[in-house]
Amino acid sequence: MSNSEEPRWELDDELKTLSITFPTDPPVAFVLDAEAVSKLIDGVGQIRAEMLPYYQESWKGGQMVNAVLDPHWYSEPDALLGESLLHIRDPRFGWLHYALPRESARALGTLLLHQADEGPDDEQEQHRKN
Repeated sequence: MSNSEEPRWELDDELKTLSITFPTDPPVAFVLDAEAVSKLIDGVGQIRAEMLPYYQESWKGGQMVNAVLDPHWYSEPDALLGESLLHIRDPRFGWLHYALPRESARALGTLLLHQADEGPDDEQEQHRKN
């Protein structure tokens, strides 16, 4: 075992199980299949949402990001409230789900159309947010 203080993450050759080895004495390892990894990610995400410091509420435009190119998405109206439900597939986290009130959905749709058809005219339109 290395002297590293960080856990070691290894994906098996068949791409079916993840081994996480913690540098304890003796070392402790967890072996997880895809379903267990998804449950771990979901559980950690739920807890992270409550931890301090919280994520920033606003996004600063112009930052470098590791974006998912052209993700699969699906949109439908919410059966109870009539809001737009937006489902976006992230290969790292699965399907993520967002409920957008009509005003936010309209603003996002307008901005996406503007960016797709004409490109931004000014700084305000380029970085518009809700």
